[in-house]
Amino acid sequence: MIKIRVKFFGPFRDLFGGRERDIDFPGDGRLRLLLERLCDTPERERQAFARASGLSPHAVVMKNGQPVQSPDGLEIPLHDGDVIAIFPFLGGG
Repeated sequence: MIKIRVKFFGPFRDLFGGRERDIDFPGDGRLRLLLERLCDTPERERQAFARASGLSPHAVVMKNGQPVQSPDGLEIPLHDGDVIAIFPFLGGG
């Protein structure tokens, strides 16, 4: 088992019940599995995933400060001590 820290920003704090959470996770786990575990209610799944194929266009996920590109990025492996950040997409002009 490895430990992953997940940080939530903006409305995701309310959705997931806090600013961050430490999760014990299988050593061979991938980002998709972590997000599926986090999205344990229909509302959480609807906010984070557009479809089973990828992330919602309204959600940004970063691994150790680097943006994850959907859908292939969801298959990246996770390692002990990784930090995953989930926050709303911010657009502007």
